[in-house]
Amino acid sequence: MNPNPVDQALQSEDRRFAAMANSDIEVLEEVLADDLHYTHANGMVEDKAEFIRRIVSGERRYQAVTLVHRKTSAQPGFVAVFGQVEVQVQRASGLLVNRLEYTAIYRDDDPRLFAWSAVFSLKDPR
Repeated sequence: MNPNPVDQALQSEDRRFAAMANSDIEVLEEVLADDLHYTHANGMVEDKAEFIRRIVSGERRYQAVTLVHRKTSAQPGFVAVFGQVEVQVQRASGLLVNRLEYTAIYRDDDPRLFAWSAVFSLKDPR
């Protein structure tokens, strides 16, 4: 039986959030697609190599990536995840804590993160 693409995408996403918080580069290498397109909430766009380089160099140290909520939409060939996370990241300018609305795209045939886009959240789901 073929694995469920939605389940695979969510498992990959959970692994990635944990790996980011633990600076686990080995897992990040596994769960990020080689042709990753990662758009941060501030508009900065990175590929896989640059995203990982900033963590390895210490420019960006994720302290926590906490899922608030998410929903999925399975489409032909890919799964889209729409969600909200709270991110705590240490940078040279200090600790940043942001709540983000995000869209993540995972291909059915390759459940690694292919595309990420986030914006600063203006709403609290509680």
